[in-house]
Amino acid sequence: MKLVLTALLCTFGLAIGATFSFAGAPLPDVDSDGVPDEWDNCLVVPNAPPGPPGQLDSDIDGYGNCCDGDFNNDGAVNGADFLLFGACFAAGTVPPADPNCDMNGDLAVNGADFLKFGAQFALGVPGPSGLACAGVIPCTGV
Repeated sequence: MKLVLTALLCTFGLAIGATFSFAGAPLPDVDSDGVPDEWDNCLVVPNAPPGPPGQLDSDIDGYGNCCDGDFNNDGAVNGADFLLFGACFAAGTVPPADPNCDMNGDLAVNGADFLKFGAQFALGVPGPSGLACAGVIPCTGV
């Protein structure tokens, strides 16, 4: 009886110890932006502000601006988006007339945004995002 009770207490103690030892481990964060992957709207590139640590998503589609070159929200980054980006770039207004084109969150559409758009254009799709609702408007991440 004493042996069984001791075994149970040891097993229970090991289970509790394992739970507590893993509880303090950091959650995965591929882009090291301080937002755990499952809540990160731009998994592989640190996303711009607002607010620390930043998750700017102007069109609330679950893809952060930094990795969302799909300006017309059709699920693809293609020539149609290139034309929309070109119009934003040519307008040159600060803040931009279309905040979705401001991919780095600096309130302007410029060469830095063009580089980010080029990377998205090469991929052909927005993201990736860790949010399960990505691609659905509104995607609030909950």
